[in-house]
Amino acid sequence: MDQNNLAYLQKSLDYLGFGTRLNSVLEDAVYKGSRSFSIGINQRYIPAEFRSDPSKGVDTMHFEIRFSRSATSEVYFLNAVEAKLQRYNSTEPVNKRFDIVQDHRMTALQCYKLMCGLSLQKDIFVKDLDNLEKDSRKRVTVWFKLDLGVTDKSGEHPLKWFFPEYGFNLQQTVEKYPFMDFQDEEKKMASIKALSYGNLISLSMELDGKKIPVYVSANPELKRLDVFNTEMVLLTKQQLFPDFSEMKKINLQPLAIPSTQTPDVITEVNERTNSANFKR
Repeated sequence: MDQNNLAYLQKSLDYLGFGTRLNSVLEDAVYKGSRSFSIGINQRYIPAEFRSDPSKGVDTMHFEIRFSRSATSEVYFLNAVEAKLQRYNSTEPVNKRFDIVQDHRMTALQCYKLMCGLSLQKDIFVKDLDNLEKDSRKRVTVWFKLDLGVTDKSGEHPLKWFFPEYGFNLQQTVEKYPFMDFQDEEKKMASIKALSYGNLISLSMELDGKKIPVYVSANPELKRLDVFNTEMVLLTKQQLFPDFSEMKKINLQPLAIPSTQTPDVITEVNERTNSANFKR
């Protein structure tokens, strides 16, 4: 057993949001020397709309973390995280395989947010097309979103990428909405950061002369914010901007969005391991 390799894998699990809970399970699996294996873990998350009363519903995630051994050494590779989300208000689970390299090491929490229908922003490294001779890479900030409305030939929900060239600017978009919270610049910037992390956040706005609480998430694909009432019903353009004709530039037509906008509280963990054969 390669101790340095084991330590690296354990550190990777910690980075992915599983902490050190799986360290001994992983060590036992590596010690057995199987060509491939998986480690299973369950985590529970409280939806954002229930943070004040978790008894209203809890989401459950099951993760199968896939490993394989090199054909020429004792070194193991962390290949993928296969996730299954069971929402508190749905009988049909959401399934998605996140390849570690291809999807740039999505953490457990990021997997959860994406599978809930939220969009998140993440820095990745891509080939620098302006410097091909040196084969260099550059950092780019990209928005990610799962297309939960379709599945590909493998039965997977495609992961969409939105590069800066797509033209979605979160801060400029936020400033177009009539939120009442942003007289405090510090709170405004904190809200923008939370939206970029893929959180559903609680704000307030004035509608029909009344101050009402709303939930808000970023929607880079449609270059807008999604604003929900406390029952998680999407508010329309006419409701949000009854007196602003210039807001026609923002695409806020009603659309079918599953009630899957949630953030991030872990409440319990269980674990198990399975041997498995799979392609790296």
